[in-house]
Amino acid sequence: MNATPEHAGTRLIVSLALHSAAIIAFQLALMQLISIVQWHHFAYMIISVAMLGFGASGTLLALAREKLLANSDWLVPLLMTISGLCMMGAFPITRIGFFQFDVYLLFVESSQFPVLAANYLIYFVPFFTGALAIGILFIKHTRKIGTYYFSNLLGSGIGGLLVLFVFGNIYPQLVPPLAGLFSVIAGLLGIGRKYYRLHLVIGILAIATATVLIRQPGSIPISQYKSLAQAMNLPGAKVIYSNPDIHGLIEVVSSPALRFAPALSLSFTGEVPVKKNIFVNGNFYGVIPQYSYEQTTHILDYTTQALPWAIQEGKTILLINAGEGAPLAHTFSRQPTHVDAIIPNAGVVKMMKTEFAEESGGLFLHDDLQIHTKEARNFLASVSRKSYDLILLPQQDAFGGTAGINALQENYTMTLESFSLMWEHLNPDGLISVSTWTDYPSRTTLKLLTTLVQTLYDKGITEPEQYIAAVRSWGTITFVLKKTPLTEQETKKIRAFSNELFFDPMLLPDIRAEERQRYNMAEDEDFFSYVDKIMAGDRRFVEEYGFMIQPARDDKPYFSQFLKLKNIRRMAEIFGGGQVPFLELGYLIVLVTLVQSVFLALLFIILPLLRLRKSRQGKGGTLLYFGALGIGYMFVEIILIQRFVLYFGHPVYAISAVISTMLVASGVGSLISGKLPAIPRSPTIIGLLIGIMLLGYTFLLTSVLQWTIAITLPLKIIISFLLIGIPSFFKGMMFPLGIRFISEYDVSQTPWAWGINGSFSVISTSLAMLIAVESGFMVVMAVAVSCYLIASAVFIFHRKIFRQNPKPQSIH
Repeated sequence: MNATPEHAGTRLIVSLALHSAAIIAFQLALMQLISIVQWHHFAYMIISVAMLGFGASGTLLALAREKLLANSDWLVPLLMTISGLCMMGAFPITRIGFFQFDVYLLFVESSQFPVLAANYLIYFVPFFTGALAIGILFIKHTRKIGTYYFSNLLGSGIGGLLVLFVFGNIYPQLVPPLAGLFSVIAGLLGIGRKYYRLHLVIGILAIATATVLIRQPGSIPISQYKSLAQAMNLPGAKVIYSNPDIHGLIEVVSSPALRFAPALSLSFTGEVPVKKNIFVNGNFYGVIPQYSYEQTTHILDYTTQALPWAIQEGKTILLINAGEGAPLAHTFSRQPTHVDAIIPNAGVVKMMKTEFAEESGGLFLHDDLQIHTKEARNFLASVSRKSYDLILLPQQDAFGGTAGINALQENYTMTLESFSLMWEHLNPDGLISVSTWTDYPSRTTLKLLTTLVQTLYDKGITEPEQYIAAVRSWGTITFVLKKTPLTEQETKKIRAFSNELFFDPMLLPDIRAEERQRYNMAEDEDFFSYVDKIMAGDRRFVEEYGFMIQPARDDKPYFSQFLKLKNIRRMAEIFGGGQVPFLELGYLIVLVTLVQSVFLALLFIILPLLRLRKSRQGKGGTLLYFGALGIGYMFVEIILIQRFVLYFGHPVYAISAVISTMLVASGVGSLISGKLPAIPRSPTIIGLLIGIMLLGYTFLLTSVLQWTIAITLPLKIIISFLLIGIPSFFKGMMFPLGIRFISEYDVSQTPWAWGINGSFSVISTSLAMLIAVESGFMVVMAVAVSCYLIASAVFIFHRKIFRQNPKPQSIH
């Protein structure tokens, strides 16, 4: 306990790195757990809560800076230990009955809002206490801020990499107690004389808590509206397989009541088979297929998904996002010569090749099958010379609709650029086939059709009715897009197929109105007029329709996003106010998150102003500079993640590459910034340089990634490191340079600056997503460019004010 100042400083830097690693690991673990309990879009709440903790810590530092700094020697390690203990207990506490909330009930039961607020508070505490420890270190050591900020970012980067590795090897509920142990160790490393007994007691309690939670992790209580919860309510339902994977928690459920009947034709008279169901993060993924090499029929022959096979017997097949294998078994029942199947979830592929290989008849080990565990776009871009007779996409939407849960989920497979690539990979008479569940009001069906029609227009084809056919059952619609005009013989085959299975042709070159509802009446009387307007190229109809049915593009890859904000009032009048949230629940949740984030962030920014009323001038410059950095950094991070999902062919790898490289490179930049003078010219020049680089990225990054998408993985890693690391290196200089300058100009503003940065980061998380959905990624990047240019300009316009205090103030 009598360490020299040098040793004490080293211990603090090591503790800071460990603690920072714990915070980012805890944040990522919570995002994964919340995705399992609720849905993936609610993970934005966790990011906001984390940033909220940082913003609130800055507020407290601004209001009580002197007291906190005076007690920093014992307070910082104690806060780290308390933060670690709270990380361990936060998720288990929210599993207690009173604290369990359901996002589906949020807009219909007012009692859910206090429960949600309680969850916010529970998750807020570990981030607040942890951020307060970091903030005290930053404020206390402003002259060495570069070194401490480097430790913070380096630890965060390593923590992000470690937790991604951990996700693939242990159950997600084990990660928070393990992450908490890192913070506890960090706190114990810095333990001092004062209150050391209290510190030891909390440390021992935390270690005991971690031991209990690791040995008895318990189950994860998921929403009653998730597919897994509904399946477990069936007679005899039980989980027969469970395995953590980097893509999510994979579970297989068995029940005699689980039968596979995907909108079967009314002509089907056989026995509906019992199938084991696969779930990933509580969401239905598919069924375990029962296949044999002698099989020549399949239950999917009695669905609209059999339409492409009725037109032609394809021999070379590409199955996109083939899932668990039911479409795969259907394909092999048609005796193809070669099948490429894209299944991004490597955990499911491994499971089907091992545990369920015998039950599925060795389907995933078929000699004529080649499985690719990557995203479809990455595969299509890397096999430019391959062509196929049939390209089959997975069924869209879900039976009964999804309530807009997937509204903010990027889907690069369903963009215009993706369909253009598929078109290029078709043989001369090849087909693209895609099916969807029917929905009311019509959204997915119409958006699919506008995408197919626009694909033809982009290829110079002005008569889409000659290339598109569609068949409708009581529950699904299947579209086919042919590379050459449909022949008279093919049209006859489609009509024969429809009549045999009691389906109705919806689109044919010579479609007649009376044959569209021969067996299945449409729920919306105007549906067919909508279809005809789209086929006729009526752009005004598409733009004025009540929902967003314009084709998704790579710049806005949100295929399942339909809600137009300007139409919310109109939707409420038509469907009733209580039903609107369930048309686009995911989008509205992020909108609510943004509103509350703005309110809380403003609170944390305004409160310290009461304490800073007698401060020197320049508060406006501090607000602009650190607010711009908070927004700019987060906006760039979100956009880079989206761009690199396509590049690496997997979102997990993209997140890992972007976040880790940004944090480590920013940390190195922070360390180097300590050698630069804390004068206005430094951040001005660096901010301008960052703005110019990001402006170039706005227009050139996508092209660079497309040119190099087919190269080997090692080269991709090098290119990614350079593209992400170079601007991040300079961005890492901006914050410590600003803190050093502010500490010399007016030391009382430094904690406020820390809080401003965190508060604006809170807003930027959900704001960036909403801007991306409404206006596209290029607009988000343009905002980021503006933020760094604003930060650069702050010192130019406030130089006279800054010169009013030539003598640096003392720093505690």
